[in-house]
Amino acid sequence: MLQLKRIFLFSLLLHFFIPQSLNAQESSNTFYLYEDSTKQLTGETALQLFKQGKFAQVTTTTLNKGFTRSVFWLAYTNETYRPSDSLLLFIGHHHINIINFFFATDSSIKQQWLTGDYFPFRQRPVNATGFYFPIREKGIYLARIDKSNESLQLSFGLVSRVDALTAEAKTKTIIALFTGMMLLLVIFGIYLFLISRDKLYVWYIVYITVGWLWVLANAGYGFEYLWPNQPWFASKARPVFAIAPLIFSMLFLKEYIGGLKNKKLLRFITVMNILLLASIVSILLFNENGYQSKWWLYIQYFVPLISLIYVVLLLSLLIVASIKGNRMAMFYLAAVVVLLVTAILQTSFSLGGLNRFSNFLSHYGLAFGYTLEAIILTAGLVYRFNQYRLNEEKLLIDANKRQVENTRILMEVQEAERSQVANQLHDVAGSLLSAAKLNLSSLRENGLIVNEKAMNHLEKTEEAVTTVSDMVRNLSHALSPVMLEQVGFKAVLDKVINIFNASGKISIKLLVLGFEKYNPQLNNYYTALYSITYELLNNIVKHSGAKNALFQITEHDNAFTLVAEDNGTGIAIEEVKSLQSLGMGGIYSKIAYFNGSIALDKNEPQGLIVTIEIPILK
Repeated sequence: MLQLKRIFLFSLLLHFFIPQSLNAQESSNTFYLYEDSTKQLTGETALQLFKQGKFAQVTTTTLNKGFTRSVFWLAYTNETYRPSDSLLLFIGHHHINIINFFFATDSSIKQQWLTGDYFPFRQRPVNATGFYFPIREKGIYLARIDKSNESLQLSFGLVSRVDALTAEAKTKTIIALFTGMMLLLVIFGIYLFLISRDKLYVWYIVYITVGWLWVLANAGYGFEYLWPNQPWFASKARPVFAIAPLIFSMLFLKEYIGGLKNKKLLRFITVMNILLLASIVSILLFNENGYQSKWWLYIQYFVPLISLIYVVLLLSLLIVASIKGNRMAMFYLAAVVVLLVTAILQTSFSLGGLNRFSNFLSHYGLAFGYTLEAIILTAGLVYRFNQYRLNEEKLLIDANKRQVENTRILMEVQEAERSQVANQLHDVAGSLLSAAKLNLSSLRENGLIVNEKAMNHLEKTEEAVTTVSDMVRNLSHALSPVMLEQVGFKAVLDKVINIFNASGKISIKLLVLGFEKYNPQLNNYYTALYSITYELLNNIVKHSGAKNALFQITEHDNAFTLVAEDNGTGIAIEEVKSLQSLGMGGIYSKIAYFNGSIALDKNEPQGLIVTIEIPILK
């Protein structure tokens, strides 16, 4: 919205600096016009007709002849010798096919210039977008203006060379500014495409590029700067680039507003695109002589007709989609309306209407409108991109929520299974082993075993049962801290550490800070810390080859920290993260569930340091 305001203020500023028209010199000068329907007049015969008074005096310097089959002759008598070509006769508009410019005296006539869109741009008398012819000698100047079989809007007058070149420079500066804006929009479209890889942005880039080529071709700058040595294309550029945006507009529209579903409508659009493409090919195949054929007339009738149908179809689709609440269709509709309004205004100015307001828009209406259209479409793309980003963020948040929920369920199921197994071991297996131990003790105490050898076997069996019973009890405690609330977090961890130290293969030290009293509200945290500690102990004992390890677990007011160090063989940090089979996957899931963090660092001179922090969310 801010950019639209800047463009509007920019246009208002230009309104005060751009002249309404070239300042005509010597207002008493008179021009004469003759319509040659035969197209057979030569310079000599035209001069004779002018001397015979056959040319009609014109009272206005702007004429709209519309579609014409004739050639027009313009005459002007210069009664003052000028020592230099400071005065120019300009003839518009920019797209006249052939201009034969003659100078005649009482005794002779000769052609001074042959120019137009059928000839290289360098053949123009003045290096400018418009047609300017130097006026110097006293005598009669005749211009044969050939735009037959096409529409002709003619303007002419006298202007000083300084004024002409100044106006041309101003006009080119403004068009250059608009072109720079369009180039920025194209670059922005390329940027969006590289990010998203969405073909929508390809159609956007092609559409606004081809459309801007239409603007440049229509204003004459295409011939001057882009194809100055291809006169065969100069007269074809405007219709070609007027049709091409229609094709790409529909391809862009389908992606921009979310696609079109109706198969009949899609087939109709496809057929029209084929017809438009055929029109472009036909235009490109025509040569200069072909412009006089009836097929060229048919094409000129066909192109505006199919363009009008396309515009009506485009507006209908956008209006219907906008009514249904499609935001992208609203953007597109606003852009198209802006372009149509500015194009209609510039056409009205060109045809002589609305002259009261013909200043900025009369010169740059189409360029201004197309730039605004591109800006509005770009705003829609930004809106669409932001919606896409928000949707992706929402999907990511939902996925994270589902992952957290799955982790919670997994933790609960895991703890439930461990508790069940631990209870079975503690209550059932432990009870059976205790009973077996009592029976064996009873045999020994009651003297039922008299054989010394049998007594030794009994004592060894009793020791084995005691060992197995202790192991079952310790294993049940390792699987689930069933006595956590009764004995406390530190005591439970001490029991687990003692189990691992009992092997004699590793020396593990435990340092617990805090945990002075059991808080039932933090039971999930205690369980998670216990599970994480157990998994880390398991990894160190089974995989690190360490001889010593240190576990430091600290309770803070707002977080728990766990630091595990070992002097094992060590492992690459990236490899540790990927070793899901070593229980690291479960550790990472639990940490993520509590919004915690984990850091893996190398221990010097060897080994691994794991630092875990779990915040307490109240």
